[in-house]
Amino acid sequence: MTDTADTTEPTGPAGPAGISVSVQAEPADLDSWLALARRLEAAGFAALLMGDHPGNGASPWPALGAAAAVTHTLRLGTYVVQAGVREPMHVAADAATLSLLAPGRVVLGIGAGHTPREWADIGRTRPSPPDRAGRLAEFAEAVAGLLAGQPVTLDGQYLALRDARLDGVPAGAAPVSLVIGGGHPGLLRAAARRADVVALAGLGRTRPDGHQHEVRWSAADLRGQLDLIRAEADRAGRVGRTPSLEALVQVVTVTDDRDAALADVGAEIPSVSAADLAGTPFLLIGSYEQMAAQLRRQAAELGITNYVVREPAVPHLEHVLPLLHP
Repeated sequence: MTDTADTTEPTGPAGPAGISVSVQAEPADLDSWLALARRLEAAGFAALLMGDHPGNGASPWPALGAAAAVTHTLRLGTYVVQAGVREPMHVAADAATLSLLAPGRVVLGIGAGHTPREWADIGRTRPSPPDRAGRLAEFAEAVAGLLAGQPVTLDGQYLALRDARLDGVPAGAAPVSLVIGGGHPGLLRAAARRADVVALAGLGRTRPDGHQHEVRWSAADLRGQLDLIRAEADRAGRVGRTPSLEALVQVVTVTDDRDAALADVGAEIPSVSAADLAGTPFLLIGSYEQMAAQLRRQAAELGITNYVVREPAVPHLEHVLPLLHP
């Protein structure tokens, strides 16, 4: 299925019925990018998000800064920064700078990275999944401290910081929402301990092309992840403050025959049962009314209240958002 190392957003204040929908997109030119930001804000979307694939696509920070100039309530952020090849000081400085331009509206989504080229381009070998998860956990700890305006010293297995701090930007003056995305248990544990939002993509092992993933859309996989997140948050003393849950929607299809459309997806992924396809939060298939009902049901049954869709789905979600009002 589709690439997401853009796993992980975030998102803004809860929208209709406590459900928020954000959009992951990438600029093609200034005019269309600014028009998209204005459109999303007017329609009630929570956030405009960008991925981070060094060497393959636009860099998020300049584009998000431009969007800040033409919006007032729309949240802006990364989905997700590639923590495997970035440094926490640099990412924290970028997020704090964007917070100067859009106070209280910044979403910092971080992920462990998965595409081999992003390491090869800087002369390194892609680490194992546990090592990528370990680096992300240390990365999140360092970035959170820096953004809170604290000096950070970290002697970790993967990162070392010595009395690092942000000077010249008002770190801590406006909150930056921290989103951690991924599916590896180590990532989920780090997210449960530290993140404001845990982003789930329903994706597993990276395929040989370095971009595509196996899917994990079974009810058992999802329940296992949700139980792990809640249990780890409790162990971390976050009782009553469990992070919000978010799903990256991989497929959005408008149809009057939901069963037939689900069968088409099932034909491409025979390893997933029909029941799992019908219940997964990573697909949004049906009429606009069915989509709204699905989002409300998932909020009630699974506790997933934040969603991210990709830009082509915007015209459809513009119809769904008003239907989320009770």
